[in-house]
Amino acid sequence: MAGALGVSSFVSGMIPLAATFSKRLLDVFNALATGLLLGTALGVIIPEGIEVLVESFEDSEALTFHIAIDLILGFLLMMIVEHIVSGGDHQHSHHGAGTQLEFEAELGELENSLNGHHDRGRRESDISKGSTTLISAKQRAIPFTFGLILHGIADGCALGVSAIETTSSESESISSLSVIVFLALLFHKAPTSVAFSIALLNTSLPRHECRKYLAIFAASTPLGAIATYFLLSFLGFADNAQLAGSGLLVSGGTFLYVATVLQPMSHQPDSQDINPKLRLGLVVIGTLTPFMLGLLIGHGH
Repeated sequence: MAGALGVSSFVSGMIPLAATFSKRLLDVFNALATGLLLGTALGVIIPEGIEVLVESFEDSEALTFHIAIDLILGFLLMMIVEHIVSGGDHQHSHHGAGTQLEFEAELGELENSLNGHHDRGRRESDISKGSTTLISAKQRAIPFTFGLILHGIADGCALGVSAIETTSSESESISSLSVIVFLALLFHKAPTSVAFSIALLNTSLPRHECRKYLAIFAASTPLGAIATYFLLSFLGFADNAQLAGSGLLVSGGTFLYVATVLQPMSHQPDSQDINPKLRLGLVVIGTLTPFMLGLLIGHGH
């Protein structure tokens, strides 16, 4: 699944490098991704983590403490990562150049490049660049590329935790967890990859350089998932229900931050090409989908 996620991210990101991409379709994918992340966190990951912890705790007060602290840690972890990458200032990023991006929080900025800047970026990317221009373009592209790579690794960690749960339990409900997390990340990464490619084009990077950056970003989530899986296996998470449950809840906290803070920030009212009611409906559908999918493939309790 990690490999499939990386390939899908790369293929999605190649679309703007080959042809124009509908901003309306990008908005639709983003709305669905928001709902899927929210539904996966609230309807799948967090309940599963709580269930695992309940089986390993006899003290209800200790159980409540662990549930709360794990969710808070996951939420704060993603907040800190985003703060470090963005330099701690959201306001400047929405008024500055498209290179001052805060990975997911700046998808709105990236999407706006479709309105008038996309064609310019494509033309400039086709022009032969001197060494000075290429270096300047790379200097603009590296900061937000680094931010997206960090976030991609965090996404991979969530997939890795769900995979370790799959191997550590005989329950079919657990085995469905990694599938649902994978699908949520799949819808989440596709529009991000498209927006990322558009941003790279607008730095005037040649297309072959854009593909290199895109490949690195696409590989971040699979590498994060694989590294997390082997690290947790080495640390004994597969044999410790308490650690496994805590890992799930921390992942749930990171999903909540992305769904409730980063994704909404990327959808400013003046940058949307879809009706607000349609967007609401897509978010609702996306939120319910993980739970319903879990029922169909054996996640019911």
